[in-house]
Amino acid sequence: MGIVALISTLLGMIGGVLPDAMKMLVTGQQAVNERKFLELQHKLAMEAAKVQADTRMRELDAGIMAQEMQATREHLTAIIEAQSKPTGIRWIDGFNAVLRPACTTLIILLFMATAGPFVFAILKQFYAGGIPAEQMAKVIWGSLVGDSIVAVLGFLYGYRSALKRA
Repeated sequence: MGIVALISTLLGMIGGVLPDAMKMLVTGQQAVNERKFLELQHKLAMEAAKVQADTRMRELDAGIMAQEMQATREHLTAIIEAQSKPTGIRWIDGFNAVLRPACTTLIILLFMATAGPFVFAILKQFYAGGIPAEQMAKVIWGSLVGDSIVAVLGFLYGYRSALKRA
């Protein structure tokens, strides 16, 4: 009888404590799960905030760049307009009207005087059979003569296309 009383007493004590222990265990596990959920939620919120901040920075950078481009365009347009306006002084306006064509003509004449003999000598060697056509083309177009022609034509067409857009 003593053993039955002891076992029943122990089972009664365990039975009385077991629901509270189970409740504490479940509550503890819920707290751990809730903490993990909150950490995950916080991590996702931080990543979303970072993505939003990066997107906003890109938008701001694009806006600043667009404003700078617009300001540069307006500045260049103002310069071109200021240069093309007559001053009202006849001799200055006449000088300005003649200056560009005169300088351009002089530079072309100087270029022809320097490049002409060079090209003529190369062509003379080609026609005499001294150099093949490929080497002739490389010598002429690979020299400063060819680079100058390409640069002038590139500038001329670039300048004119820019004027058409402005």
